[in-house]
Amino acid sequence: MDDQEKKKTLSKFNHIFRNEEKYYNKKILRPGKKFDLEDENFFKQVNIKLKNMLGNIEGKKVLDIGCGRGNLSFYLARKGASVIGIDLSKNFIKFCKNQMNLLNLNVDFRVMNAQIPDFEDNTFDIIVGSRILHHLPDIELFFRECKRLLKKKGFITFIEPLKKNPIVEMNRKHLNPKKRTKHEHPLLLSEVMNAKKIFGNIKHAEYYIISPSTMLFKIFFKKPRIYSVLYKFLQFIEFPLYKINFFRQYCWQTVFKSIKF
Repeated sequence: MDDQEKKKTLSKFNHIFRNEEKYYNKKILRPGKKFDLEDENFFKQVNIKLKNMLGNIEGKKVLDIGCGRGNLSFYLARKGASVIGIDLSKNFIKFCKNQMNLLNLNVDFRVMNAQIPDFEDNTFDIIVGSRILHHLPDIELFFRECKRLLKKKGFITFIEPLKKNPIVEMNRKHLNPKKRTKHEHPLLLSEVMNAKKIFGNIKHAEYYIISPSTMLFKIFFKKPRIYSVLYKFLQFIEFPLYKINFFRQYCWQTVFKSIKF
């Protein structure tokens, strides 16, 4: 795809990109705790799955798509990867660069549109992201671009929210509608499968069917101990459901990986 074709393609979605950029440039960003994929938190299961799909990344050239506050980029850099983090928001990239200096890490942060990342063919060993693809207007085009950017035997791996979980959808639409942009679109599992269409292979796992209900409990009842017990109980109940194909589409999060052969 030449520069003229890129501009033409991106111009179709300019209204979406402007809205996303405006929303995130208004965010007030504050440093958080040191990020670790194995931290004990709600998303520990998907984080560990992502870590396992990444494998040994020492010496690998990695592109972090939609790097946000830079947490995943910093984690990758600590593990020995050569990392480029891109984000549409100047606000977030400025924050990442400040944090990078404070943490004494080396990450190449750039303001860039993730829909068609502006890099040469066969540049990266790994392209990774956490909950970014549902912001992009054309997922299939993005996967094609990833295949172009990857070296042979390179791979993509992403964590993404799915659309059909009724508990999460109620939260999105009625309890916290302002915590996201109007163009965000949690993915259908069929959209994730576009990666298989482009790469010819995919490994994926889905998580959280009924355990998201603990989020609602947390909103209305400030009882951390009860929340923790309830969450573990619901995870125990839902674990067998992950093995049943029918229920996968109703999970909240998916983790997947596709390799360029």
